[in-house]
Amino acid sequence: MQARNFTFYIFRNAIVLVLTMLLFVNLSYAEQHAKHDTHNQHKTSTLNVALNTDPQKIEAGKPTTLMFKLTDAMGEPFTDLMIHHDRILHVLIVSENLQIVGHVHPEDFESRDMLAELEGTYTVHFTFPFAGRYILALDVMTADDEFAKYLSVDVVGEKRMTKMTEDLRTEKTIYGYKEEGGDRFTKAVSITDEKGTSEYHVKIEVPEQIKVGEMVHITYHFSRDGKPVTDLIPFLDAPMHFAIVSTRLDGILHTHGTVPMNGKMKKMVETDPHAGHKMKKKVTTEHQHQGTTPDKFGPKVMLMTTFTKAGKYQIFGQLKHADQILFPTFMVEVVD
Repeated sequence: MQARNFTFYIFRNAIVLVLTMLLFVNLSYAEQHAKHDTHNQHKTSTLNVALNTDPQKIEAGKPTTLMFKLTDAMGEPFTDLMIHHDRILHVLIVSENLQIVGHVHPEDFESRDMLAELEGTYTVHFTFPFAGRYILALDVMTADDEFAKYLSVDVVGEKRMTKMTEDLRTEKTIYGYKEEGGDRFTKAVSITDEKGTSEYHVKIEVPEQIKVGEMVHITYHFSRDGKPVTDLIPFLDAPMHFAIVSTRLDGILHTHGTVPMNGKMKKMVETDPHAGHKMKKKVTTEHQHQGTTPDKFGPKVMLMTTFTKAGKYQIFGQLKHADQILFPTFMVEVVD
């Protein structure tokens, strides 16, 4: 009888142990599954950015490493970025006097750290030419959404940037800079120093009055040596890139231009749908665009956008002609 009870006791305890282990496994799986679901849910809706620099104190005229740590709402690394406009992450840099601009990406540098990117840290390098404050804007995309974040840094040094000036001209001479290969140009550009390697003439067609909340069309005309430039080429998978900054310095809008379709171009696209670069972009601002970028185009490129507040805005442009990167920049005024 005692042997039978002992056997039953062992059998019962074994069953309890197995059931406990199964329950533990199921609970662990459920907890991990719940964490995974929560992580994905927050990751597609929130992006946090922390910036570390080397050196910590940024000095004008000295190379600086900018390391952006991207995390979601749960503090997990933000790593599921997609290539958009030929880059995984765009960093736009604008000085507080609205005269210095830069546009850099992790892929632009041989020192790119792929292991760090797996942990959500993306690195670029930049030399700030003058002391003062700069706005940094990040633009990234996932399969679900596009995210734009901006922050600012202060640069020290004896050579300070000049004060902000207003320039509402609609016609200018601008300068091109020889690309560094593969649509790369990693240096700061001053829109006033006239130190480029080539010279162009640009004028814009802009409405007499730009109103808040209304879609505006601004058309750029490019010429060189008195002749229209008709062989512009795509730059970073777009006809033209724009960084739009208010004189309030309250953010940067990174958007892209389109090529106005003339009769010849429409016929070419209709008969050969692969004649140009297809471009479709989802954006989280008030406007979006979809179009086709031919392999060559010009002399016109169009910006379509909507301004949400009154004030003056500097519109930094960036596009490509042969091996030259152009930076046409114009200021416009928006009224209520």
